Amino acid sequence: MNFDNNYASFGIKEGILSFVYKEGVDIDLPAAMEIVSDRLRLQKGKTYPVLCDTRGVKSIDMNARRYLSTEGSVFIKAVALVSDTPLSHIFSEIYVKGNTPPIPTKIFNNEAEGLNYLSEFLT
Repeated sequence: MNFDNNYASFGIKEGILSFVYKEGVDIDLPAAMEIVSDRLRLQKGKTYPVLCDTRGVKSIDMNARRYLSTEGSVFIKAVALVSDTPLSHIFSEIYVKGNTPPIPTKIFNNEAEGLNYLSEFLT
């Protein structure tokens, strides 16, 4: 099953929820709330490890980061952030170090490394 909104495309495959931000998106609090709401609808109460491709994010504000690291962590086992551009890497670093998500969260340069990390959270 796949889902798409104005900010991202996401789907579940082989027990991992893959999440790809659309190119050039700006994420503010209302956007973060919509993203989380749509993800929860897709998950239907089931917990997953998440592969999150942040390369399309143009900006993300402090309130959005805070929301995603708290309420946005519900029903997530672990997160692998994929960021291979300087800008997406900066956003990922700020998110991980500045917001301290309550779930295991690491940054990777490519999808394969992220999937390898998430494989230990599959049950």
